[in-house]
Amino acid sequence: MIQELWHSFPRTLVERINSLLDEAEPSQAKAFQLYKSCQADGLWDESFEKFQKKLNAFYALPKHDRRKSAMDQALNGPMPSATFAEFHLNFRNAAIDNRSLQTLASWTHHLLRVGGKYTSVVIAEDIISKTLNYITQPPAFEKSSNIDFDDFCEAWRKTVFKNYGKSHDAEMTRIVGELRYLNSQLVIEEQQRRDRPVMIPTIYLTQTEIDWTMAVMEAAEENLEMPKYPLSKGPQKPRLIELLRVVQLYKIVQNTQLPEFVKHRESIRATILDRCQRLLVDKAS
Repeated sequence: MIQELWHSFPRTLVERINSLLDEAEPSQAKAFQLYKSCQADGLWDESFEKFQKKLNAFYALPKHDRRKSAMDQALNGPMPSATFAEFHLNFRNAAIDNRSLQTLASWTHHLLRVGGKYTSVVIAEDIISKTLNYITQPPAFEKSSNIDFDDFCEAWRKTVFKNYGKSHDAEMTRIVGELRYLNSQLVIEEQQRRDRPVMIPTIYLTQTEIDWTMAVMEAAEENLEMPKYPLSKGPQKPRLIELLRVVQLYKIVQNTQLPEFVKHRESIRATILDRCQRLLVDKAS
């Protein structure tokens, strides 16, 4: 399982970095700017504090539910599309949840250590945390959204230099080179998949199996209790059997506070999500 996670590490890392914006709220400055915009459009005539509560409730919605109509209901009327466009967040105007940032730093450090077998100080969790802080609080000359793996590598290199000078240049060059090669292989694989002719789905799932797979995926996404497999005899298809094994492992670590289990929790959760998504993509219609 670690090798599977390591193989997709560059892609998963940037997905998780960019997804930090999905759970972010506007910074105080951004919230005030939106407040003034809505005031100017005649959409709000109460205090900033009340507006901010409405704003936070809007950003607490899942990303796919953050439609203009949802915010319109909190205002004095429907806002212009141009005003709603200002509600888009990036790393320059968003307040990123620090716990999510630290969880991602821990996950990244763990995979670099266990998956990549690196032992250098440049992969220390503190260094990774500072790198992520640099990315999510970017200077004016850096990107503020759509982070790619090269962006992470450059931010990491700058962080290492800031903390250690040039003393670890050789290690950084080697590690980053290996990771960029890993990322290039992923790009090639994705291109090959796109170029591959459409194949007949590789697995036929009953509606019960589909419902369970979707329930497992939702539980992993929302950190809910994992659903039991609905049939007493258990799954019969190899991929479902394997998914159930990972689910059972996740149940063990989901709510534990033991450090030796906590560090594996995010990795197992990511595996569950990946396998559920692949099952649902590969199923016959």
